Amino acid sequence: MFQFFQKTLRKDAQVAVCPDEHAIAVARIRRVKDLPPLLDLCETQELENLSVQGAEIARLCRMHHLDQYSCVTSLELGNYNLVLVEAPDVRPDELRAAIRWKVKDLIDFHIDDAVVDVFEVPNQKTAGRNKMMYAVVARTETVKHRINQLQRAGLNLNIIDIPELALRNVAALLPEDVGGVALVYIGDDSGLITITRQATLYLSRHIDTGMNELPLKDLRESDSAVRRWLDSIVIEIQRSLDYYESHFSQPQVSAIVISPMPREIPGMMEYLVGQLGVQTRMLDVNELIDAKEPVPLEIQSRCLLAIGAALRHEAMTL
Repeated sequence: MFQFFQKTLRKDAQVAVCPDEHAIAVARIRRVKDLPPLLDLCETQELENLSVQGAEIARLCRMHHLDQYSCVTSLELGNYNLVLVEAPDVRPDELRAAIRWKVKDLIDFHIDDAVVDVFEVPNQKTAGRNKMMYAVVARTETVKHRINQLQRAGLNLNIIDIPELALRNVAALLPEDVGGVALVYIGDDSGLITITRQATLYLSRHIDTGMNELPLKDLRESDSAVRRWLDSIVIEIQRSLDYYESHFSQPQVSAIVISPMPREIPGMMEYLVGQLGVQTRMLDVNELIDAKEPVPLEIQSRCLLAIGAALRHEAMTL
């Protein structure tokens, strides 16, 4: 999304560093022509004190020689707005200014304090409907803080992305993406549902449900508290599927894929299939990309957005 000047660096890999208030996730993807992407670094550093975040990023940069590569980062959920707007009929060089004017009344802070970028929505089939675009709107101070933090740590920041596009990069590797796939990401406090088809992001829905809402005891789908938690996810998935099929005139997705979770819920996949009537399975990154050694599901759950950000390989063109 937000792209910056980049000095000459090694071209054989790209790193992603994605900090939040709980941890720092780092991933490095190496690419060799005609071979699958290679994940040769996947690490998460837990933070006990947010005040040491910058120092920990710098330590990781030195430890893994991350300053040799181009760096991508992803904003945290809740630190930006993703707004669907009608595409203005203007020249490309006037697009961002026109979009700023359109979104100024759709955000809860002044547009003068905002950074705005856009990406296209796939063509909609509904007759008479105007072309739409997604606008990404973030507070300037949030973006500047991330830039300064990573650059001070020695990283060569090239792009600031958003979780929706990081998940799109992961979904594009799924065999189900050919016919359309819903990827459900569940973080600590909230999550995302994305629907992609053939590497194109059609739909994104933020969900308020997170892993922290689950009880601390052993998790089973039959437990009433866990059942309520699952039902809240089912509702949001069904709404997303209905909107995707009606708004974009698309057939039903071929599968629902759930992001790796730090805690297993026995019976979860069977319950989701029973409620939604769509093939549902758990994501395992080890099945999609090569790795120096298999990445445990718990680490995948913490690093998925960083992995997705590091998989980015196309340039943004508007």
